[in-house]
Amino acid sequence: MPVYYFIFGWTVFWGCIANMTARQVSLGEDKYRFKVNIFIAIISFSAVVIFAGLRTHVADTTAYINMFNEWPVGFSEISTLIKDSDNPGFILLGVFIKTYISTDYTVWLFIIATITGICMMIGFYRYSSNFALSSFLFIATCNFTWMFNGMRQYLVIAILFAFSNWIVEKKWIRYIILVLFLATIHRSAIAMIPMYFIVNGEPWNKRTTVVILTVILCIVFAGNVLSLFDSVMMQSDYATGYSEFKKSDDGVNIITIIISAIPVVISYIFRKQLSDKYTPIMKISTNMSIIAVCVYIISKITNSGILVGRMAVYFTTYNLILLPWLIDTAFKSKERMLMKYTMIICYLALFYYQMEISSNGFGYVSKILNMHY
Repeated sequence: MPVYYFIFGWTVFWGCIANMTARQVSLGEDKYRFKVNIFIAIISFSAVVIFAGLRTHVADTTAYINMFNEWPVGFSEISTLIKDSDNPGFILLGVFIKTYISTDYTVWLFIIATITGICMMIGFYRYSSNFALSSFLFIATCNFTWMFNGMRQYLVIAILFAFSNWIVEKKWIRYIILVLFLATIHRSAIAMIPMYFIVNGEPWNKRTTVVILTVILCIVFAGNVLSLFDSVMMQSDYATGYSEFKKSDDGVNIITIIISAIPVVISYIFRKQLSDKYTPIMKISTNMSIIAVCVYIISKITNSGILVGRMAVYFTTYNLILLPWLIDTAFKSKERMLMKYTMIICYLALFYYQMEISSNGFGYVSKILNMHY
């Protein structure tokens, strides 16, 4: 656990330094935001990248290491390896690293952690109105733990987050090609193709109604949908692990649903005041946040935290830039400060609960760093 406290302190400290040295840039139409120094932004994310990249055992890391060690050096056997795999892109990336860079799994883990961390940092650098607060939320909500547990899916999520400007700029061909490519790393990415068309609109319009109605339909037909998911998972590389997890799967925690709903509630209450203040990325982020809550509700009702619940991370990532913007935009000066302090205290409590109680310390082992917690 000391490792994660250090990551927390380092990320937030350098995030605050980044804020203090930021420069104001125009967004057009009398809209401005502060843009942080890219070098300081990289430093702020360096701790999480280093500890994620140098880990030996955290949650599912051992399974990933075993997978990497079993992959061949060279591409002579690659056709057999990827023939029946649901993640050929991930295998090809791993074999490429093992063949041309290093056969040491630590190098592979570090490369994945670096790509993921930089993509998340780029997302905050490009889109957040408050880099420090977004960085704080990234750690306090334990989003960063996906870099230690579930790294394949989070690699995909981080890359898509970094390229959210393609949604804003309506470069749909580029975005869909990227999604199709990332689907070879984690099949769940394919769901982001229809989402591109759903989130590209004004918050709380007719599309929002469509999303909510879709949620209702998903709940009604949940049995058929989950049967299809079960069939796919039982034929994947994770059939054994999935079977074991499914026995105790009761959907996402109600606390998770409440936390993810906070930006949605604020944006709905202040929807009239915010209507002419939305920037394009915040419109998309609001719609993503609405979808996240819907996905979590489906997960809870259908008792499917593994399949449905994990999909929500594609959307909750946008809460990390949406919530700081909502607080700065929806509230007046005195209320704004009160909201920020209240939010910080609540999320600190959440971090402690998730790391110490829910995850039982979320142990960390690194042979290179000679750490074992």
